[in-house]
Amino acid sequence: NSKLQIHKDTPVFDGQYSNRCYSEAVKQAFINFRAKAIREGRYDPETDEILTNQWSRIIVHLPYAFQGKRMFPDVFRHDRRHLPIWEAIVSKIGPEPFPDDFPDTPDGIEAFEKANDSYRRLISKTDEFKQFVDERIEKTTRASSLIGNQYTGSIFLALMSTMESDYIENVEMAGEKVGLCGYGSGAKAKVFEGEVQPQWREIVSRFHLFERLSTRHPINKTVYEALHRGSRKRSVVKPSEEFALVGIGGEGQLEGQREYRWVE
Repeated sequence: NSKLQIHKDTPVFDGQYSNRCYSEAVKQAFINFRAKAIREGRYDPETDEILTNQWSRIIVHLPYAFQGKRMFPDVFRHDRRHLPIWEAIVSKIGPEPFPDDFPDTPDGIEAFEKANDSYRRLISKTDEFKQFVDERIEKTTRASSLIGNQYTGSIFLALMSTMESDYIENVEMAGEKVGLCGYGSGAKAKVFEGEVQPQWREIVSRFHLFERLSTRHPINKTVYEALHRGSRKRSVVKPSEEFALVGIGGEGQLEGQREYRWVE
């Protein structure tokens, strides 16, 4: 009898479908946040500035640097449909597609999704959206663009990236509101907001994020593959005053469990 292997070390996924799931989950999470903000008196859509304009920075889960601006057109569109700015955008790129414009069949649904994907790209190329990204999202992506693909902790890295960028550029952020969006496997998203506290500079001054990124040690293909396979047993760079990975649980143990220790 042969064994059936159902586990893969390398994930297999449909990138386009994954991006759709991300966009839809984040949009729905924003809709839910907005509704809760209205119920609790945090936001009055009749008199207040729209939420995405109230947030000085928008920090999102970034598996790669450009995901933020590729994902946010849906929220940007939803938050502006009732405003003159959206009429101006539609006059440039045309009307948006709606599900009712397509047959209620599997092929029709797929045709709508493709049309909606194309419309998101059109939104992302408008001057209005580019300005929005430059003002509220760009700083969150700076560290990610230097690191490359990631997943765990990317929203925290994006927060550190924007706060250190504002610190370096001497932007006063105390009292400013920031929007945050977490996302995880299973197409689950959560939108929430925070307020930058007066002592933010004291905290951020200790990050040294971009300084640490600038002192990274390059590795060659052979070392990279050894790290990927788990065959290399020594650290490429000797750890110093930091937590270091010292072991990974194998078969018969807590498989995959990572053990870290503080190294002086």
